[in-house]
Amino acid sequence: MRYFALWRCTRLVAALLLCITLSAPPCLALGYTYIDTGLEPVLSAQVVGDPKYYPGDTFTITVVLTNEDQDTSVQIAPLLAPDTYDPRTALGLVVSPWASDAPVSLKTPPVLAGDIRPGEKVPLTIQGTVDEESLPGTHSILLNLTYRYIYAIPMTGAEYTTIQPLYREMSLTIPVGITIKSEVRPVLLNVQQENLIPGTQGYLTGEVKNVGHATGSEVVFSVVPFDNVTFQVVEGSTYIGRFEPGQTAPVRVRIAVKDHTEAGGYPAVLQGTYRESDGSTRTTPAVPVGITVAKGAEFRVDSPGIVISPGGTALINVSYSNTGDSPASNAEARIIGSQVIVPAEDSAVLGFLGPGETRTAQFEISAKSAISGKQYPLDTEVKYRDGLGALMLSDRASLGVSVQSPEGTDAVTGNPALMIAIAGVGVIIAYAGWSVWRKHKNQ
Repeated sequence: MRYFALWRCTRLVAALLLCITLSAPPCLALGYTYIDTGLEPVLSAQVVGDPKYYPGDTFTITVVLTNEDQDTSVQIAPLLAPDTYDPRTALGLVVSPWASDAPVSLKTPPVLAGDIRPGEKVPLTIQGTVDEESLPGTHSILLNLTYRYIYAIPMTGAEYTTIQPLYREMSLTIPVGITIKSEVRPVLLNVQQENLIPGTQGYLTGEVKNVGHATGSEVVFSVVPFDNVTFQVVEGSTYIGRFEPGQTAPVRVRIAVKDHTEAGGYPAVLQGTYRESDGSTRTTPAVPVGITVAKGAEFRVDSPGIVISPGGTALINVSYSNTGDSPASNAEARIIGSQVIVPAEDSAVLGFLGPGETRTAQFEISAKSAISGKQYPLDTEVKYRDGLGALMLSDRASLGVSVQSPEGTDAVTGNPALMIAIAGVGVIIAYAGWSVWRKHKNQ
């Protein structure tokens, strides 16, 4: 009786095990395959540091991609190599950053991150530039993650000896925050240039406007030429103090221009410094500004064919034309002679000469010790005042004087001693004639 009861109990347990075996999923029935366990990769992204940037900044952000570790009480595919077909592994992960609504220009192309197992971390670098006109605030850069994972491994074949993994394609978008900070951003308006000519000083004036979204305190602006040899900033700083968004303020810079600088445009920048609300000091973005150098007053001198006889004197006419682009005020011409060619009066008033105007001055010169047949120098220059009243001196021009002995009647009329002798002879002849006539009359 006891044996019969034991036999029936054994058959009941066997039947129960058979039912469990037939009703269980293949992964439990076979022991080394699985069908959709419900597990999959769990990916996240974390920014390293605090990504805060100003408009126009170039940035590099490091993002750490993490595949979260997941505990499982069931050993997956126990008869296969460990982690060979883990549904929690992200396979062939590709990360594609895109700006979305963030005011940035990204330079990072799609990146192949590869396979990420559970618990692994992969760093990713994102590079780009913040738009110069971006508004302050927090924005999102989106990371588009594409990958796949094995969700099932059914057995195939006549005796279920072939493994056939099944893959599921996934696409996931993760936002990454970036903060754009406000700043003082200047623009230069109504730029004017006054008397910027070679050899003197002039002014660059204009208005600076804060088109940024920050209020700066202790604001100071200055103009910095690229060439600090040709241009020397004499008075270059403009203190504004508090500078609010939308506010404008005048700037005036005095610049000395090196002599003989060619007319044209030369690069410079307007830059400033200010104190932020947290007390830190910041430099404003540089604003390009051109320094335009004018020709100033330039003179063409013309006095053709100056000829003088040895020991003689001559009146000469010299024309002065302003060929520059700036007027000359209170102009005065001067000639510079030598020990041979000596001016009786070396200066003449020209007055105001605007661009394109001409004045003629007359001078008297003598050549008491000159040698006939030689050419002697005679230089001239113009002294005048520029647009700011500074005294200026033009470059010297050479006229040249030719000394020639007179010929024909000029030889007689041009020789004072000979003229006196001829006059004396004439007087004697006239007196003799008068005496003869008187004697003849008395008879």
